[in-house]
Amino acid sequence: MLTSYRLIIASLILLFFCNLTKIKKLFKNNKKDLIIIALFGNVLPFNLISWSQLYVDSLIASTLIGTMPLFTLLISFHFFKQKFKIQTINGLVVGFIGMIIFLKPTPQSIADNNLFFSLLIILSSMFYALSANWVKTVKEKSSFELACCSIGVAAFFSIPLSILLFLVGDNQVSLLVSSITLKSFISASLLAILCTGLAIAIFFKLIETKSAVFASQSNYLIPCFGFLWSYLFLEEAFTINLIVGFLLIVSGGFLVNKQ
Repeated sequence: MLTSYRLIIASLILLFFCNLTKIKKLFKNNKKDLIIIALFGNVLPFNLISWSQLYVDSLIASTLIGTMPLFTLLISFHFFKQKFKIQTINGLVVGFIGMIIFLKPTPQSIADNNLFFSLLIILSSMFYALSANWVKTVKEKSSFELACCSIGVAAFFSIPLSILLFLVGDNQVSLLVSSITLKSFISASLLAILCTGLAIAIFFKLIETKSAVFASQSNYLIPCFGFLWSYLFLEEAFTINLIVGFLLIVSGGFLVNKQ
């Protein structure tokens, strides 16, 4: 239900910044592309990751989601015939190593997690990678218009899926309604506006101006920003692995950007 709400609110907010005539034209001329981008970039990974994180530690989930840039490179090379310099590959590998050092997962934490749901998260990363590459194939669009259209299509598909998952799960409408508070409503709305709508629009802009591989590196920075908020608001302490990991992530981004 939260996924559908985020997608609906995000698409409505972006609609305020878009030309409605251009939105209609974009949808009319790119229906197939928008469905692919929406399904593989929003609907499937959003729901699969949300489901999997009930059984997989957040540290391991972040590490597995971090494989997305590597899958983006492989899909770009094999299916979209994009050529890369060796420094781009090195940059992605360095960035991934940096993320591993930053998160510092242990063998025990890996072994304690459900293999099936861990594989679902990896599959979701592959879906993200496919969607990111597909964005580049859509012509004559702005990043905001494409984000608005794709999120709107994703909301359309996500609503029946959310209802289905709710019905087959052990849930009650009364419990769901009673759990909604003003604080949770505001939090969900901010997530929709900032972390879904605005984030996807910026992500599409990076793909448009740079490349899918360059934009996908933002996944490496997610744990870094997560720690930053913990440091600012929860007084988390800096450790050497955080500093080394962050420097490697930035170095990897520099190598990829030289492409």
